[in-house]
Amino acid sequence: MLAMTEIPCAEAEDRFVSTLRTFLQHAGAIASGKAEGDAFSWFLAAEYQWEMETACAWLVESPASRLSDADKATLRHFLGNMPEIRQAIVAGRREAADRNGRGAAPEWADWLAIAALPRWNDFTVRTAILLSQLGTPARNDDRFAA
Repeated sequence: MLAMTEIPCAEAEDRFVSTLRTFLQHAGAIASGKAEGDAFSWFLAAEYQWEMETACAWLVESPASRLSDADKATLRHFLGNMPEIRQAIVAGRREAADRNGRGAAPEWADWLAIAALPRWNDFTVRTAILLSQLGTPARNDDRFAA
């Protein structure tokens, strides 16, 4: 007779928790300047922006989101600026590549050019303001583990 062993099912991760965590990690890095540095490239700037925009949109639109209506309204306002920030990153990367006479490979780091973008600075400031406006949704949620 074969011994039957029960394999414990991995508990499915809560989508709200994982999305909020992703958003807060990226937002915290942008707002605190920890995303900056010599290794910060146009590719990474675009990735940070995309991750924040995607997570933010889910937190606003999903019925599974547990954010308050006020927090969702704050995020909607923040989302309204994302297309301009995305376009500024793309345009800045093209201009930097043209100016330097070389391709803008994803590995090419140029933090100074990214930091010089008025839209990136605006993104950083708006992100810091957003984090202060959101209050503490993560700490208010007993299923969120930072």
